[in-house]
Amino acid sequence: MDSIDKFYADIQKTKKHYRAEHSSYNGSACSKEIVSLFEKENPSIQSLASSFANYWFETYIQDSAAVSEEPTEEHIAKLVAMQSLLQDDLSGTDCLSSSDWKELCTLVNYEAEDLDIDLLNRLMAVFLDKQAF
Repeated sequence: MDSIDKFYADIQKTKKHYRAEHSSYNGSACSKEIVSLFEKENPSIQSLASSFANYWFETYIQDSAAVSEEPTEEHIAKLVAMQSLLQDDLSGTDCLSSSDWKELCTLVNYEAEDLDIDLLNRLMAVFLDKQAF
């Protein structure tokens, strides 16, 4: 199992434990736990990870018509894709929309001065390829 598969499994485990530990399921609260998981997966780029996770939460969870069902598989795939991007594995990023790419690029630009130059260059090359500027 690679790290992306493990991250996906950890999300599923978080959802399962949340359901088991609470008398009623709260999709928003469970998703916030998943945001924390995402941030913990990226300790060396904590600020950027927080920005990505907040974007995911605000765009796909908070504005969902069915928050009680969140996070859905579709929305989990978006967060896993963001993790894939950060780990330089673009094979899992097909679910990201043009607007996702543009917003992620904006977030990276905002965090640029605090990022490792190699990571910044790699991400910018991806954004250029995805025409996210």
